[in-house]
Amino acid sequence: MSRLSILDVKWTDLLDTKTNPSFFGRDHYNPYYELILVAEGEVHLRAGSKQLTLGMGDSYLLMPWEQHGGWKPGTENGGTFFWVQFSCSPGMNQFVLNRAADLNIVHAERTELRTVEGRHEDLLVLPREYRNRGRYRLLDLFERLVKTMNQPEGYFRFQATLLLAEMLQTIATDFLEQSHLDTAFPASYITFRKLVNYLNNGYEAELTKERLEQATDRKYEYLCQVFKKYADTTIHHYIRQLRVQRAKHLLLHSDKPLQTIASEIGYQEPFYFSRIFKKLEGVSPQHYREKIAGQREESNRL
Repeated sequence: MSRLSILDVKWTDLLDTKTNPSFFGRDHYNPYYELILVAEGEVHLRAGSKQLTLGMGDSYLLMPWEQHGGWKPGTENGGTFFWVQFSCSPGMNQFVLNRAADLNIVHAERTELRTVEGRHEDLLVLPREYRNRGRYRLLDLFERLVKTMNQPEGYFRFQATLLLAEMLQTIATDFLEQSHLDTAFPASYITFRKLVNYLNNGYEAELTKERLEQATDRKYEYLCQVFKKYADTTIHHYIRQLRVQRAKHLLLHSDKPLQTIASEIGYQEPFYFSRIFKKLEGVSPQHYREKIAGQREESNRL
């Protein structure tokens, strides 16, 4: 699932398969994802064509509309399990478990750049069937989730979302560790983050080679290579994007003249500022201000 997925808890509860065998034994379907976690005993779960025997701390993730139920209802060695139904947007993509090592699970995203909108590239890998080492932590989170949903007050839905997200993160992290995947970022990525943070907070100043080298303790040539690798653009182009981004805000939310705006974002020559702005936005700063103002007036009339 994407790191940016929107989660929404629908229903959750604790089911005892021994005291409610007829309900557990029949076929069930629902339009949501459903996470099951065994609290005690054994749970004989039928998911699609699979017949599973899950023990305490084992989890299983059902897909929307996936047929499921019990295949040994009413047995003396039945157990209890927590379940939660939730929506996830965008939806989860499935892959074969033995391909996990081929996934670039931990990587740098361009969403770290201030000029780029959020993307759904950074993934959490959630195994369908899993034996969790952090089972007691998960059981505690599930108990709190059931209590939150059964005794609603205040921002209970928001709290439920946070609890579900923590559960999924716990499972995903444990899976990474048990799969022995390389989750460490290279030193170059740490340098990239340090550089981006410096640019984000100082783009209006004159950022010389010497200043960037001093701020990061790295040679300028190396910084250019690292930035291009992770950002897929150049340092100078990103600085221009940051300045124009700020200029657009000032054009829309202030009456400051172009000369003042140019100076505030690091350009002493208004003509040069206008040329850069038009190159990136396709229109001059003045036309941009007039165009957006006209659109607002038209929207207000409607």
